[in-house]
Amino acid sequence: MSRIQDLFGSLSALSHKRSFWYIAGSVLIILILAGGYLYYQSAQQKRNSAAAAASALKTARVTQGSIVISASGTGTVVAAATANLAFSNSGSSSSANATLTKINVSVGDQVTAGEILAQEDNTTQGQALAQAKLNLAQLTSPAAIATAQGAVATDQVNVTNALQALEFDISPEVYHWQQEVALAQQNLTNAQLDAQASPSDAATQKVQDAQKALDYANQELAGAQYWYQKVYVPEYFTVTNKKSGSRTITAPADTTVASAQAALALAQANLVQDQDLVTALTTGVIPDTATGASLVALKQAQTALQTAQTNYDNTEIISPINGTVTAVNNTVGDTVGTSTVITVADLSKRLLTVYIDETDLSKLAIGEEVDATFDAIPNQTFKGKITEIVPALTTVDNVPAVQAQATLDDSASSALYVGLNATVNVINAQANNVLLVPIQALKELEPGKYAVFVVQNGNLTLRLVQVGLMDQSYAEIKSGLQLGEVVSTGLAQTAQNTSATTP
Repeated sequence: MSRIQDLFGSLSALSHKRSFWYIAGSVLIILILAGGYLYYQSAQQKRNSAAAAASALKTARVTQGSIVISASGTGTVVAAATANLAFSNSGSSSSANATLTKINVSVGDQVTAGEILAQEDNTTQGQALAQAKLNLAQLTSPAAIATAQGAVATDQVNVTNALQALEFDISPEVYHWQQEVALAQQNLTNAQLDAQASPSDAATQKVQDAQKALDYANQELAGAQYWYQKVYVPEYFTVTNKKSGSRTITAPADTTVASAQAALALAQANLVQDQDLVTALTTGVIPDTATGASLVALKQAQTALQTAQTNYDNTEIISPINGTVTAVNNTVGDTVGTSTVITVADLSKRLLTVYIDETDLSKLAIGEEVDATFDAIPNQTFKGKITEIVPALTTVDNVPAVQAQATLDDSASSALYVGLNATVNVINAQANNVLLVPIQALKELEPGKYAVFVVQNGNLTLRLVQVGLMDQSYAEIKSGLQLGEVVSTGLAQTAQNTSATTP
């Protein structure tokens, strides 16, 4: 019995040991499964969190393209030059209105500068011109020239006689040194004026030399006057009384000398006037300082001829430029005043008058490129350059605008009609085949210094970039990014593991 009991006891103990290991194994399996489940849940949550963070970012790729900074406006095609031609009746002896007698051109004709295009009735002006020519011809005829030359010869004799009379009264020596003193005094005055205007050692020396020359002339004049009193007067102005034999020395009176001086001055003046008249008659040029009745008459005749010629010319319309007739507003027989009759335009080159909003003034400069498009000529862009900017604002549709002029360089521009309206872009700056990112991707760290968030493996990396041109939509990236990289354009929340790098 005891052995059986021992056997059952042994079996019972063994049974308890097996149950323990079964239970322990089951618990271990449960713990392993629970740990795996928790790890799976944690990883799934991380993936969901990363996905949520990624879905909150707005991104864009770095692309390649062109960026243009420009000012938009309008424009109108104009000719290189336009002449609105009319009759000018100003100063004419006829009425302000006259009858149109000739029109020598039609619309589309090519004309040259100096060509007569039209003419009004000029009967009165023609008669006045003929009379003026006749009057001047009479004053400048060979007979008139011979008469003036004869007067010059007479004047020369009169000057010689007057000079001899004066020299006899005051002596040739006194007259000579009087002239020398006057000349030296004028030279000194001129030297002093030059020295005041341009001071220098040389100018000062000229003043000193002129003063010495004047002093010398005055000394010589004083000697001549002494000799005149002591020697000349007794020799030439001693009168002997025939009855008594007495001798009296009587020098010429001051009035006698003054009369002789006046006679010489008059003779010299007449000689100058008649010499100027001969010059004017033989050359047609009247000296600026010329005087005298004959010269006044000649001037009046020349002025009358010029006026008559002008009045006659005003009855003709003459083209001032080479160009094309673009308008003829009257016909033969019309009564015309001073309104435009014919318009001539130089169509050899087309220009574009450009109007830009005043807010874009900073984008406008001489030499900038212009793109012009026309509704009348679709699918074609005309190129040009700004050549002139008007320095005052103008008004277009009640809006202040800047006016500029552009020269179109496209050979096809010759097909543009004057007056065509254009849409214009003035290119201030541009960059072609460059890296571009949306403007929203830029983060300005400080004035002129920018960075972007680069998306890499779900993370954001802050990277410095060098920025070039920027418009309202895109920015040029000069360095810091590569083509195809992804950047954030709207960061809703900052992801983990964000770092900053410099290019």
